[in-house]
Parts: sequence; structure tokens; C-alpha cells
Amino acid sequence: MNELSFPAHGHEVLPWVSRTGARSEAREYTASIPPMIADLPLRCSGVVEQESRAAQIDIAVLERTFADQITTLEPFLQRTEAIASSQIEEELTTVDQLARAQHGIAAPRTARTVKGAIDGLTLMVSRASDGIDLPDILEAHRPLMAGDPEEKWDAGTLRRVQNWIGGSNRSPVGAVHVPPEPGRVPELMDDLIAFMRRTDIDPILHAAVAHAQFESIHPFTDGNGRIGRSLINGLWRYRGVTTRIAVPVASAIVADRDYYFALINAYRRGEVEPFVRYLAEATSRATAEAGVSAQRLIALPERWHQRAHPRAGSAVAALLPLLPSNPIVDVRDVMHLTGASRARAYATIERLTEADVLRPITQSRRDMTWGAGEVLDEADLMVDRLRLR
Repeated sequence: MNELSFPAHGHEVLPWVSRTGARSEAREYTASIPPMIADLPLRCSGVVEQESRAAQIDIAVLERTFADQITTLEPFLQRTEAIASSQIEEELTTVDQLARAQHGIAAPRTARTVKGAIDGLTLMVSRASDGIDLPDILEAHRPLMAGDPEEKWDAGTLRRVQNWIGGSNRSPVGAVHVPPEPGRVPELMDDLIAFMRRTDIDPILHAAVAHAQFESIHPFTDGNGRIGRSLINGLWRYRGVTTRIAVPVASAIVADRDYYFALINAYRRGEVEPFVRYLAEATSRATAEAGVSAQRLIALPERWHQRAHPRAGSAVAALLPLLPSNPIVDVRDVMHLTGASRARAYATIERLTEADVLRPITQSRRDMTWGAGEVLDEADLMVDRLRLR
């Protein structure tokens, strides 16, 4: 018997009609029916409570230790979290491609999608202090899918078709998970929103159940995983677990992708505790490596200073401490940040490129943009370190 008692999903058999109307090998399929959880009694076992408390302490220590560096750390953590969450869904991009998308320069679709994930996460967390409502979730979904030529028409709207995970593209038969039929989605989302408004549940347990329930409902045609993982940080902001940062929990999950998916599937059988314990452990790993990255980012300006040897009062000297918070710049940005003339701004960029502080992230001379490579690369380095833990 599970230490955390939780109802398994129900099921219903439904007739299958191909989306195209073409003849299909399947005449019916079985869809899941997630339980209603708004008022479900939930209490941690002793072991889960201890691990949850440890994870919350780790988050609090990270925030308190680096509170003075939050303007550098917060955008870095949001960028890292969105990159890792997209990697879980096999949406891959490079940090330079993402930098171009963030700066409004032409970039591949995957880079635009990851930028949308950053925008969605930022929106979700910024709105979560008073609780998460359905419009917040829909608004977070919109930028995620807006750049997808196939999915943009459904951006920010609950699905009106049956979807499924795994198996064939033709029908739900043989799928790993078949979410509830679309007519059930609005009621299930209302129930989930009510559940997320509660304050009587351990915050790690609360986030784990909310995330797994969201993934089980699968309310969008695409983008469910990334929005569902952003709910974790949104819920923790609502519960006061975080006040100024987003925890890069997806950076730890991406190293255990298959295990994570297995735990979500186990949730649908009523097995909740394994996922809660995993989320607590992944959170502790992620906060530890976020602390390492924060220390590395803080140390960068001094290292750059030793490389570039800037003259006191120069534009180079003025720009170096600002780059961790502004790692993507063009000549206009350098002029604004340092007060330099256009000619001096170009000279500053050239000097820092020669010192291997900046690198060009565009090829066209028309929209020349540079990035502080060591700041941009730290997101990948953090995920690599988590893979080895």
C-alpha cells in the first residue's frame, strides 16, 4: 500500500474517428480520467516531509546567499530552466541561437520556441504571488507556441481534439498515455486551479501533484510539459517557497528524463510518493549547482578585467561588471550602458572580443550582436554538471 494514499486514474472506452475522416485500423480507444483533487486530503509521510523540508531549506539558502546578485542570477536561472525544460521535450537549440532570439534577431524555430518558454515561465512566476488562475496558464502558453507554424493557431487555448503520448501518429491505440477526451478538460482544469489555491499541503508535495495532474490532463495540443514544469515554480512563488528566483529543477530532470517520465506514469496508477521524493531530491541537486553557477558568474568580471586590462574610467571598465546581467549586446546597448559614443562603443566591443570576453553571435554586419560567452555557456555547463551528480 502506498504511504501516500492517492486515487488512480479511471478510464473510459470511446469511439475513434480519424481526424481526417479516413478509414482507420482503430474503431475505439481508451482514454484516462484523472481524479478530482481539489479537496483531496493529502499528508506527507515522515520521510517525505523530511526530504521536502531539506529541499525548501536549500532553496532558501540559495536565495539568501545570492540576494545581492539577483539581477544577474534570476535571468540566468530562468534561461537555464527554459533551455533544460525544452531539452526534456527534445526541443534543442544553442545558447547563441537563443541569444539571437532573445535579442529580436532572426533565429531558428527551436530557438524562438525556447525564448517563448522563457517568456512563459517569467510570466507565470511574476503573476503567481496571489495564486495561479487559468488565464495565467493560457497567457504563459501563448508565447511558447506563437512561433510554431503548426501550433500557433492553438496557442493560449485549451485543446478541442483528442491527443495522446507515444504510439502511432494515426490513432491513440498503443499510446503510453491517452489524456481525457477534450470535453472533460475544462472541468478538470477548474479542479486543478482550485487545488493549486490550497495552502494546507506541503509545498513539494503540492507542486509534484499539481505538475503530474497537469501532465495527465494534457490540456494543450502541444507544450504541456514545459507549461507543466513552469507550474512548479509558479506554485512555489505562491506558497512563498521562493520570493526572487526560479528554481532550475528542469536542469536536474533533464539528466533523468526517462525516469521522470516513468514517475509521471506511476502517478496515474496512484503512486505519488516516488515522484514527490524525486522532485525534492532534484530540487536539492539543482539548487546546489545553481549556487556553483552563481559563484562563477560573480567571479567573471574580475577574470575579464585581468584579461582586458581596461583603463580606469574607460567604457571597457564600465561595461565589464554589467555583462553578467546584460550578456547580449549590440553597439546601441554598449552606448546606453556605458555612455560611450558610437565610435568608442565599437572600440570597446573590439577590445573585449580580442580578450575573449565577447563573441559575435550574428554573421550579418547589419544586425551585429555579441554575447558574453562564459555567461551564455554557463547554462549548458550547469546541466552537464547535473548529469554527473
